[in-house]
Amino acid sequence: MKRVGIITKGSSEMMRKSFENTFYKFMEKPEPRFDEDFGIYVHVPFCPTKCSFCPFYKELFAEELKEQYMEAICGEIEETDMEGQSRWVYFGGGSPNTLTIDELGRIVGCFESKVKIEEMGIELLPIFVSFEYLRGLKECGFTKISIGVESFSKEVICKTGRKTSTYEHLKQIIEFARSLGLWVNVDMMVGLPDQDSNIFRKDIQRIATIYPDQITIYPFMVIGRMKATPGIPADEQFQLIEEVGERLSKNGYGRKGVWTFTLGDDIYDSSRDELTEDYAGFGPSAFSTYGNWKVVNPEIEVYLKDFENGKKMGFVAKKSKASDEWRKFARMIYDLRYDNSFEFPFYIKSFISLMKLTGYIKGESLTEKGKIFAHKITKTVVESLPFPIQKPDCIENYNEYISYKNTILTSN
Repeated sequence: MKRVGIITKGSSEMMRKSFENTFYKFMEKPEPRFDEDFGIYVHVPFCPTKCSFCPFYKELFAEELKEQYMEAICGEIEETDMEGQSRWVYFGGGSPNTLTIDELGRIVGCFESKVKIEEMGIELLPIFVSFEYLRGLKECGFTKISIGVESFSKEVICKTGRKTSTYEHLKQIIEFARSLGLWVNVDMMVGLPDQDSNIFRKDIQRIATIYPDQITIYPFMVIGRMKATPGIPADEQFQLIEEVGERLSKNGYGRKGVWTFTLGDDIYDSSRDELTEDYAGFGPSAFSTYGNWKVVNPEIEVYLKDFENGKKMGFVAKKSKASDEWRKFARMIYDLRYDNSFEFPFYIKSFISLMKLTGYIKGESLTEKGKIFAHKITKTVVESLPFPIQKPDCIENYNEYISYKNTILTSN
């Protein structure tokens, strides 16, 4: 057990240092070009409330702000040099279904005037989902939806600041979505504040009776300046995911990743794809990766003013080879398998050999202790990723950004 701890701790530190050594500079964004298979991410930052467990950039919904956002994001898409095939389009947030079907259709139309779309998904806040909305998504061309349930416990969810939907409502909308031909993922969480192990077990037992196409179980993670305290210690969170994974297998679910369980061979996980693929990000705080660059859009006030002034500013970091290699390694570990098709440098190959010798990898699969290793590595990657808006310390000219922001927001 001592050796297991050393390997896990050592690899977590290597991953953390690799990602934390990425520093962004606020500057004019490098001109992007996408002409091969790539992904598209759309960030919709609006939420009716700000949930305490959510680490991602969000703003309270306001109609006027949304209208300005619509003009800016459509303009951003039209001005971006893209052609060819987009393998996936994903609307995340925030709560993307704070946009109407007509507004979503307008954004989709901007993309379709430039590229061919293979599949398109959207993240949904359950309380804003209706049969009519689901029909509209299907007509817009969406193929997959992801519903953020997190927990069925009213006491747990309400303490996070979110309004909850009833089990009956969720069951109805999931079954109706599937009847339309929409592929359905449901996000659940373990470790929410005031959520104990029995509440979590009951949550998974209930969602399994509805049979969505995919169930993704996220451990509670602390990113940036989050102040919420997990209700279950991290190691116990991992053990609980392993435990309920066995239960889900009895309901017909197969495991496709460290936190992902599906009924078939398909999988929907943009975070997994983003580890190794180029993608174009649109909207405030959206990430992009292309060529030698990682680029993040600024927060909404600056984003809107820059659109108004015809500027294209953002947080820019040069891709490091080491970071890309560790991302590739993280993707392999996330998939719970050894993939010898990946070309790794000597130091990662040596580490993989050590994992085999110490019983983390057997054949082409991770062993039981390898799966716990995968939980810890994946959590480390997510918590260590540099989010410029949430982690100002990773912006090397942060004071310049603040000065720029103050100047453009006070000018006429």
